[in-house]
Amino acid sequence: MRLGIIGHAAEKFDKRTEALAKTEITKAIVQYAPTCIVSGHSPMGGVDIWAEEKAVIYGIPTTIYAPDEHTWAGINGFKDRNLRIASGSDLVLVIVVEKLPKGYRGMKFDVCYHCKGRNPDHQKSGACWTAWKSGVGQWRIIK
Repeated sequence: MRLGIIGHAAEKFDKRTEALAKTEITKAIVQYAPTCIVSGHSPMGGVDIWAEEKAVIYGIPTTIYAPDEHTWAGINGFKDRNLRIASGSDLVLVIVVEKLPKGYRGMKFDVCYHCKGRNPDHQKSGACWTAWKSGVGQWRIIK
């Protein structure tokens, strides 16, 4: 099984929620016993990178779809990268936070507009868009 593990960038986690996210990655690896971890190698760190690190620890091969351009619509930008993750995974696991950490300075939204209420409340993530495109998404919302 090719397990895509994606989610929020590092800045959307604090120490506690980061530890919980890393635990969820480990649980998924144990539960699904993937033959490959698929990652988007986010330039902003976070879930993608932590999944890659866990793959090394567990000796699981990786397929990494890193964006060449840090724009949505650019050639091999985030949209192209996310579509490759969606089509290259048998299951896409999305790890996101319910609430942003104190002092977070990035863009904020009331809800994840990709999920449109189909999941419990969590902060917006492009990972959700990817999972919906895949048709095989599962969510872990870190509280």
